[in-house]
Amino acid sequence: MKRHASKGFTLVEALVALTILAVALMAAIKASGSMNVQQDAMITRLNAQWSAENMANELRLRGVFPNPGVTERPCPQGNQAWLCIIDISNTPNPNFRRVDIRVVDEQDRLGAGSYRARLVVFLARLP
Repeated sequence: MKRHASKGFTLVEALVALTILAVALMAAIKASGSMNVQQDAMITRLNAQWSAENMANELRLRGVFPNPGVTERPCPQGNQAWLCIIDISNTPNPNFRRVDIRVVDEQDRLGAGSYRARLVVFLARLP
């Protein structure tokens, strides 16, 4: 009896192809999940930075030369509750103040050295 050449894949070849396909799909799923986590972190940092910029603009628009000291004020942005820690200090030039704004999560209180965003601006004494 003569055997005819088979015209399809063997079971082993099909299993190897499916294994390769499964590994490739798992890598793609893991990469897309990682991108989602990174995007969430980026949005969080962006909202915190906007809160710091809003606080700096509010200080500028008051038109008052601020006294040195540290204050805390809520500065929510989007659906996130932020707390702005505003540290105003003197500079060598008495006509300027250094304003260091750190944004922390209002619920977590990340700790002394931890913050989501930081912005340093200088305010001038208006004539």
